[in-house]
Amino acid sequence: MQRKKMLIAGLAIALLIGVASAALIEWFGRVKMTATVNQAVVLDGVNYPTVIGETATVAGGVSFCRYHWLKSQTSVPVALTFETSQIDGITVSYYKFGDLSLGSGDFSYRDPTVHYVSSVVLSIKDGVAVWTIDLDGALISGHWSTGTQLLVVAPGKIYSFGISPGAASQPVYKEYISGAWSSPLPVPTGMEATGNVNDEHFVLKIPLNYLVGGMWAINIEASWAGHSGSWWARYPTKWGGWYDFENVVDIYSLATVPLVLPFTLEPGERLDFVICYSFDLLIQAGTYDIYTTVKPAPAS
Repeated sequence: MQRKKMLIAGLAIALLIGVASAALIEWFGRVKMTATVNQAVVLDGVNYPTVIGETATVAGGVSFCRYHWLKSQTSVPVALTFETSQIDGITVSYYKFGDLSLGSGDFSYRDPTVHYVSSVVLSIKDGVAVWTIDLDGALISGHWSTGTQLLVVAPGKIYSFGISPGAASQPVYKEYISGAWSSPLPVPTGMEATGNVNDEHFVLKIPLNYLVGGMWAINIEASWAGHSGSWWARYPTKWGGWYDFENVVDIYSLATVPLVLPFTLEPGERLDFVICYSFDLLIQAGTYDIYTTVKPAPAS
């Protein structure tokens, strides 16, 4: 009898072991994807829900503009529109940057009989202002020195940048500090110059973040037979030279192309633009919050 009980117990244990080893699996395989997603479009490089704050103190009858940029980070076109607060007495408009093309007659010259500047074209694209300068070499035949420099009067800083004859290295960047021009300083990141002393073609590039709210003028110099000592050509014509910070050109004067809503950003495209605010002469004194929201355009 005792042997029979032991045999039954052994069979029971064996059955339990068999049940445990026959457990069912839950799947045949599994895939884990961890996706980092970028916002499709950013305004001034920041993501939702950041609100970009700006302030201004103005009087009725005044207009001003502020610079911004949009950047597509996606591989598909994105249709966009702006929604702006509607406030009586305040008009808001939007403009893209156009090109500025200058000819020989747009400059003042130390020798007014030799208009040796052929052309200057200023264009703004992908957050960079580009000046392309060409000289008419036939008018200064045998020249032994040429160069070009920009004067920029920006909020909180006045500086010059360009190709300067006589400097030990090119390009040359200087700042106006405490009433005097500095010696050459390290060129800020992103500023570039193509060309060298005595060339007839130059390209100067300055990122817009160094120009925001700023004014500019350009000097183009040359030395040739009977004209030693770097004779100048200047734009604008009223600009009086390196200590004249008043008769200069507003960088926003290029923002003349109305931004038609809605518009489409192509894949990877950057759009530089300004928002302009105009205040009626009779607007009541007060503090006004004016919101401009960038949104997907409604499907047509």
